[in-house]
Amino acid sequence: MSLLKNILRPFVEFPDEKKPDKAQEISPVIETKPQAATTNTTVTAGPVQPPATEYNIPVPSPTNTPASYTASASSLPEHQTYFENLIDEANAKNPLFQGTDFKEFIDSKSDIDTIADEATRYRTAFSVLKRTGLTKERLLSTGQEYLNLIGRALNSYQGAFAQQYQKEVKGKEALLQKKAEEVQALNQKIAALKADMKKISDEITASKQQLNANKASFLAAGETKQTEIQQELQKIEQYF
Repeated sequence: MSLLKNILRPFVEFPDEKKPDKAQEISPVIETKPQAATTNTTVTAGPVQPPATEYNIPVPSPTNTPASYTASASSLPEHQTYFENLIDEANAKNPLFQGTDFKEFIDSKSDIDTIADEATRYRTAFSVLKRTGLTKERLLSTGQEYLNLIGRALNSYQGAFAQQYQKEVKGKEALLQKKAEEVQALNQKIAALKADMKKISDEITASKQQLNANKASFLAAGETKQTEIQQELQKIEQYF
């Protein structure tokens, strides 16, 4: 329950809440967050890989995005949940956000969303939370700190994404380029081999023709000479 509900509860009955018995009605109780040990530790960005934050909230891996998701699509539920949890953890654990701050203001403003006029909602929520010590300066400063928190998470994710992209895309693109060059080299070698094969084939054809022509000529010459000798032998037999 937000601070605003706690403060207004004795006077306003919120939807989905049962009205307390008179015996249980007490003065408003202001919600306070658990006190953290006083420290000068500053919030620092988490490691790039894996892209965890200072609150160790796991970030969905850059490679877990569904194939159907595109850059123009709305954010995924798990990513929305991540940033909600990031703000909740910072609000609960970081001394910078102890007491009423920007988050309590936003939560309280949401509790009175039945007020149609936006300016009235903002002023009403702020007026009530002023009782807890909230000032405009703190509201703006803590809001900026939440922006910085999200910015560090975005930068951390960008670093992890760049590493993952280098590994999963750039590395494979380089491998693909290498394979394409190998294919091109093989195609060139195949073309050279085909040219060599055609040259050898032409040489074989020419050699066959030459050899067959020589063979035919030699056999013809031999057979002619055999015929001449046989004719001479017949004449010798005839005349002697």
